[in-house]
Parts: sequence; C-alpha cells; structure tokens
Amino acid sequence: MVLEPAHLGLTAFLGASAAAPNYGALLVLRFFSGFFGAVPMTNSGALTGDIWHAKERGTAMSFYSVATFAGPALGPIIGSFAAYRLSWHWAFIIPCLFSAVLCIAVLFFLPEIYPPVLISRLARQLRKETGDERIRSALELAEMKSRGTPRVQRFRAEAWRLLGTPIVMISTEPIVAAVAAFASCCYALIYLLFEGYPVIFSEVHHLGPGYSSLPFLSILVGAIISVPVTLWYQKLYLRDVKREGRHTPEQRLPPALAGGPMIVVSFLWLGWGGIVPTLSGVLQGVGSVLIFRSMQTYLIDAYERNAASALASNVVARSIAGALFPLFAPALFHRLGVQWGCTLLAGCMFLLVPVPFLFERYGERLRRRSRFAPGR
Repeated sequence: MVLEPAHLGLTAFLGASAAAPNYGALLVLRFFSGFFGAVPMTNSGALTGDIWHAKERGTAMSFYSVATFAGPALGPIIGSFAAYRLSWHWAFIIPCLFSAVLCIAVLFFLPEIYPPVLISRLARQLRKETGDERIRSALELAEMKSRGTPRVQRFRAEAWRLLGTPIVMISTEPIVAAVAAFASCCYALIYLLFEGYPVIFSEVHHLGPGYSSLPFLSILVGAIISVPVTLWYQKLYLRDVKREGRHTPEQRLPPALAGGPMIVVSFLWLGWGGIVPTLSGVLQGVGSVLIFRSMQTYLIDAYERNAASALASNVVARSIAGALFPLFAPALFHRLGVQWGCTLLAGCMFLLVPVPFLFERYGERLRRRSRFAPGR
C-alpha cells in the first residue's frame, strides 16, 4: 500500500531535517519530506471514495476536511513556540514523532481497500479453492494482456495513466479546472496568513514572539465549528436522496455556496474590523472547511473511478498556490497596508464565489459532455 512507505519516508526525512548540518542540507531534506508527505494529501480524498458509500461519504469528508485545516492552524503555533522556547530542531522533532505514531497506525490499522486489488485477491482465493484457472479479475486480465508488451512501453503507458490523466483532466475538464481554482484560492489564503499574521499581529498589534501565531487558533475553532454544520447538511442531503430516490453530485454544493462569502467577509473583518480581528479567523476556518468538503465530495461523485486523478490535479494546483502565496505576503501588507491588503485578498476570493453557483446550474450539462465522468 502506498501510504506505508510514504509515512516511513516522511518520518525519516523529518528526523533527518532536525539534524541537518547546514541550510543547503536542510533544503534537500525538506524537499524529500514534502515529496513523501504529499502522498496522503493526493490519495486521501480518493480513499474516502473507496471506503465509504456515496451516502456516507459526506460524513467522512467532514472530519477529513477539519484535519486538513487543523494541521495548518496548529503547525505555526507549535513550530514557533518550539523554536522560541527550545530550539529550531524541535520544530522538526515534534512532527517527526507525530508522523512515527501515524506510521504505526497505518501499518496495523489500515488494510488494502482499493477494489480492483481486493477483487484480484478474491479471484486468487477462488482459484485456489476450486482449481478453476479461468477465474480472473479485470486487473489480472489487463496484466495478462500487457505481458506481451515490451517493458518500456508498459512503463510509459502506466506512467501516462498515473501522471498524464490528472494533467489532461485539469486542462480539458471545466469542472476540474474551476474546482482547482476555487480550492487553490481558499487553500492559498490560509497559507498566506502564515506570513501575514506575524506582520498583522506583531507589527500592528504588537504581540510578542510566538504569541503572534496564536490567532491561528481561531481558524482551528472555525474548522471545529464547521463539523456540526456539515453533519447537519449531511442529514438534509440524505433526506433529499431518500425522497428523490437518487443522488446527484450537484447536491453536494450548498455548503460551498456559503463558504466563499464567509472567507470574503473574514478578510474584510481582519483588515477593517476594529473589534477583535482575531475572530475573523473563525469565519475563515468555517468557510474553508465548507468549501473543501463540498468540492472534494463533488469531484468524487462526479468522476467516481477517475476521482483519484481529478483530486490529484486539485491537490497539486492548491499545493503550488499554497507554496507561492506566502512568499509575497509581507510585501503585500507592507506596501498596501493591512486594510487594503486584506481588501485585495477578499476581492480575489470574491471573483471565485460564483463557481459553485455555476456548477449548480450547468454541472450536469458539463458532466454529460465529459469523457471522464461515469456513463461515457
């Protein structure tokens, strides 16, 4: 299973980062930490599609979405206090220990859940019990068919299936591209605050070292508050499915309709609100989880077997945005000021607020034209 070696690699390189002898070595080790750490991010969304039925998927995604934003909210707080009170080494030792615990949990408590592999195992067991060699799974038949193909050609075909399909989908599928833009903006704005909060709360509100990262707790609180909201909507979703006798991907969208405006208001509050600007992060946390949960389940339901590729392209896009946005955060707030800097960020999010509304109206038509959606 891909998660086991990924967690082992992440744990090893986090531990090595804590012992890095110089800055150059640290950059290399951090690269490989990110390489292995990206595996759960790119696969977890598709895993929920393999584990849970469509009717149960929303509940699972609610908790997964909270975890996705709890990490970015807690990370700066733990890292800043660890570096300030202890040493910079502990900023890597603590996540290394946490990753080691997760590594053990994955090893012992997460079995193989990919349906084609499970069916292949069942086929092997039936062949052994019955002696009938004709019992084959679709995956085994595909492997047998490819045995006569040169190894290099098989490698190219598999590489294209794994790497090329996400590129094709984000380039040709309007749904995938629009979701990537919407989710990337939401995700990038969270990461921009890694550099934005120290400017806002240290230089403007004069909080001391370490304490300037505490406002991230408001984002965590917002993410936690979103859980009962999403679970409540899940009940409404199941009620509608039972009443109509079917479910459509567009029924996943209503939480995202509210999430976008919440993030817009949160940045206007952060920039212009004179009363407890820290609390703006609560709206940021609620809105981000609503968007993330809604868009993830929408992609899974819309593309089903191709959901892994759709989600992978989404993860890559938002990760790139999340890496780039913090780079210009200090310059943004220093040159425009906190008020107008936050207004600009609110405007960026405002431009993407219509995305889920457009999906509600045109999503079914776009899916009918897609060659990756079910039924094509």
